[in-house]
Amino acid sequence: MATAATWLIIAGVLLLISGVALRTVLMMRSSDATPSGAPVLHGRELIQQYRQLFPKSRAPGLAIGLVLAGLLSLLIGVAAEIAR
Repeated sequence: MATAATWLIIAGVLLLISGVALRTVLMMRSSDATPSGAPVLHGRELIQQYRQLFPKSRAPGLAIGLVLAGLLSLLIGVAAEIAR
């Protein structure tokens, strides 16, 4: 059981890191696509602009899914370690 919990924690951390990295890339891509005279956008505004610029892209949903799966795996792994 200890190895399963360890692997769940490792997978959770990797999924979290990849989800945050993908979200960062989406925000950078959206920021690069803004015209030079436009106001500076931050946070959720960049993701909303990305969805407007690339309406068929599934990347924002994938980023959220990776973060949620990572959190879930991490919590289950920590709970299994504590229960042991």
